[in-house]
Amino acid sequence: MRLISKDANIKKIMYQKGFDEGEILDFEKRASSVVLKFENIKDVSHFVKLLSDLGYYVVVKDDIAFATTSKSNFERTKCYLAEEGFECSFEADFAISQRRLQAKDKVINLLKTNVMGIINVTPDSFYEGSRVDLAGVSQKALEMIQDGADVIDVGGESTRPFSEPVPEDEELKRVIPAIEAIRTVSKDIPISVDTYKSSVARKAIEAGADIINDISGGTFDKDMFKVAAEYNVPIIIMHIKGTPKDMQQNPYYEDVIEEILQFFEKRIDEALKAGVELENIILDPGIGFGKRLEDNLEIIRRCEEFKVLGRPILIGASRKSTIGTVLGGLPPQDRLEGTIAISTICALKRIEFVRVHDVKENKRAILMTEAIINS
Repeated sequence: MRLISKDANIKKIMYQKGFDEGEILDFEKRASSVVLKFENIKDVSHFVKLLSDLGYYVVVKDDIAFATTSKSNFERTKCYLAEEGFECSFEADFAISQRRLQAKDKVINLLKTNVMGIINVTPDSFYEGSRVDLAGVSQKALEMIQDGADVIDVGGESTRPFSEPVPEDEELKRVIPAIEAIRTVSKDIPISVDTYKSSVARKAIEAGADIINDISGGTFDKDMFKVAAEYNVPIIIMHIKGTPKDMQQNPYYEDVIEEILQFFEKRIDEALKAGVELENIILDPGIGFGKRLEDNLEIIRRCEEFKVLGRPILIGASRKSTIGTVLGGLPPQDRLEGTIAISTICALKRIEFVRVHDVKENKRAILMTEAIINS
């Protein structure tokens, strides 16, 4: 069972599943605040009777169904659905039960949208403004902390489209001194290390990092989850289709949200088998990592749907090409306003983390948005 965002294009989703225009139009007319999608239904007649008796409007095509009801009715009846074998460990507003994230000795509040500032100790990251040499890391980190950063993310290898991998020893030469430099200005700021190599993650944690940020979600290095489990640190599992070198060569999805959810389910299962605590998992749908423009926009529009897995969500769209394309071909240095727009949407949807280059501007927009929605 999947809970679908009110911002989703229900018509498009139903059309992809084989429903005809009449069925879709009828469902749209009756759609209430909660829309659910069910697949692989074994006993259709029993299913329809169950949902109808519980006050849902249901349409079925083969073994696929869409159902709709009010938020209050969903919260009232989801226990009955659970008894029938449908997973219902979430609320109608996509809230997660976890309220804080423990990162070593640091605590991150999950009741707000946290700002993760980006420091790239690389010569070739796509946005020149994010590149920092080792001599400037401590000052850059201090500025981010003063501007309100909740986490600082350090990367030593560019993973922009068509980029080449960096040898482990070179990545370590960049990342470890950067982490040590940040620790000279703050013992308290949580640091995440942006790497897909378990050996780099291990040494970064020993040097003072608190979180692993893996763009491959543990698929490039089978030992990554073992390292996260061994050190009992949070790990960000990101979705990627392909590798940085080839991920933008004609990516395609039938249903981008569903495919990412399925990827996350498999990776969470693998992480748990490796000994990672569920409370230590954060999910990132991977804006721009093997995605088309329409995929990126749909992910942002429906990003709260990933919370059905019960984990905090991170969105990293800062200054990416999606913004440039939408705004008429703007280069990375002119994409700040588009980034702030996405951060605002994330705050409205109560997404737990945004990863950005410009901490001050995004933090202010988020604080203002949260003040309005919480007033």
